[in-house]
Amino acid sequence: MEELPPADEYYVDDSPLNQILKLFDEEDYARQKAFLEHKQKKVIAEAGGIKLTKGKYEQEIIHEYIARYMTRFGKESLYKILDDGEYYRLYVREELKKRNMPAILEYLPLVESEYKPMAKSRSGARGLWQFMENSMHPFLKKNEWFDERLDPWKSTSAALSKLQDNYKMFGDWPLAIGAYNCGAGAMRRALKDSPVKTFWYLSEHNLIPEETINYVPKLIAINEIAENGEEYKVELPKISETRHFADFDYATTSTKISLERLAQEIRLDYNTLKSLNTELIQEKTPPYKYQLRLPMGMKRAAQEAIFEIERMQ
Repeated sequence: MEELPPADEYYVDDSPLNQILKLFDEEDYARQKAFLEHKQKKVIAEAGGIKLTKGKYEQEIIHEYIARYMTRFGKESLYKILDDGEYYRLYVREELKKRNMPAILEYLPLVESEYKPMAKSRSGARGLWQFMENSMHPFLKKNEWFDERLDPWKSTSAALSKLQDNYKMFGDWPLAIGAYNCGAGAMRRALKDSPVKTFWYLSEHNLIPEETINYVPKLIAINEIAENGEEYKVELPKISETRHFADFDYATTSTKISLERLAQEIRLDYNTLKSLNTELIQEKTPPYKYQLRLPMGMKRAAQEAIFEIERMQ
């Protein structure tokens, strides 16, 4: 099995993506702004399946983020984040295709967590898609043994379902994506008080939170650079379509079993087993029937080891 990305805990508040917006070379930033001006501020009419307009505010805020991400620190950070996140990016990409959802959403976990399944915010959001506990239902579950927000595969399914629900509600992808950040209720209230029912009007007139105002243009800017790197003179990693990204086996447990002990019994690297089961917050299976994720081809060995461990307990 291919090596999984590390499952270390990670504060999104301190992430390189956020640091790009705070710590950048003013001269470098000015050069990138001048470069974009020289290009006569290309009108971005489409971004990964989302249609945009020629609105002055809309285009300016998107280009502002493009300039920030094109600084040296910005380019280096984006390259590393996209390269490290390839394993999960490919899975998200394939799930988007299955659901016929906009391709730009491949980059949303980058904005949320930089593709870190153990990412957390100081406000309590967790996982690849940064679910708060009050926004989990009915998509994900949590108890003393597991937190499905930390499972990159389950949380991807949940996030895409939530985004689809938002789109059904608002009929517009910028609004649906913005609502993923601020909440559908907050977006509905903002629209109720707005004479123009678009994300960009809400944003320009500060009718939604500042974080949400920046959320959608950040995503569009990253998509624009990632999909048109040569045009912007930015080299970013290309995803490998040959990688295996979600080939698993499962074994059934019915008692508490330490992941470390099971890994030893089946001669599997402990970090690999842990990375496949990041939702297990105690690094043990719960004391009831549970489906443990394994590398493909290891089901029989794991099930035999589990039988012996449980027999001896």
